[in-house]
Amino acid sequence: MLTRILSGLVLAVGIVAILLLAPPWVFGVVVAAALCVAAHEYRGIAHPQGDRVDFGVFLAALLVASAWPALDAVWPGYTQTSALTLAAFALAALHLFRPDPIEGRLGRLSADALGLVYLGLTFPLVFLLRDRPNGEWIVLLTMAITFGQDTGAYFAGRFLGRHKLYEKISPKKTIEGAVGGLVTAVGFALAFRASAPGLSDLTGADVALLGGGGAVLGMVGDLFESLLKRSSGVKDSGALIPGHGGVLDRIDALLFVGPFVHLYLEHLGR
Repeated sequence: MLTRILSGLVLAVGIVAILLLAPPWVFGVVVAAALCVAAHEYRGIAHPQGDRVDFGVFLAALLVASAWPALDAVWPGYTQTSALTLAAFALAALHLFRPDPIEGRLGRLSADALGLVYLGLTFPLVFLLRDRPNGEWIVLLTMAITFGQDTGAYFAGRFLGRHKLYEKISPKKTIEGAVGGLVTAVGFALAFRASAPGLSDLTGADVALLGGGGAVLGMVGDLFESLLKRSSGVKDSGALIPGHGGVLDRIDALLFVGPFVHLYLEHLGR
């Protein structure tokens, strides 16, 4: 547990420093690097026996799907729908021109298409949080919600957990842990709003809703990755982060919380 806490603190300090001290493009580089690593880890879960050429096909299509925020600046009207459509065409064409081994190709193509949606829809919306007014504080709020939910669920489940939440998917998760994660996420969100200088446009009710909704979606994101791993017989997506596993293990909840925060703020017109 100590290793998990220490590595989590190092990651948190690094992200805070990047958001508050570095130019915005540095955050974009970090997100792009995380996307590439997460793509590799996802491919290892979806295709444990997949070769490197197949991964190159998938990564090329994924980069087409996720680069639309940058391309929109030079190609007005290039939306996420446009990007996903082109990525789907690219993925289909690349698999078509490399059909061997043709047995099982449909399953591999379908898993890659899921990866385009799973990673190609979420990463750009996380990136766009930084592009908002006071975006660095919005990203930190999103991280506070995600970290609060994860921390509350872990300790509430460890010390109070009695009833299984979804044993078939994640045997260690409990209902008590889920409730603890929900309460902690809302508490972290409200505490962060009270101390952060860049969130004055958000009311307490907004932040409480973001915390509550983010906690629920964070649990869904965590369970969804657990579903992918359990269906493939994989324990962790990787071993890059001590005590946490791979990058995808660390950001599975964030990939659901980030888009939720983005869409909520879009709805508010902020």
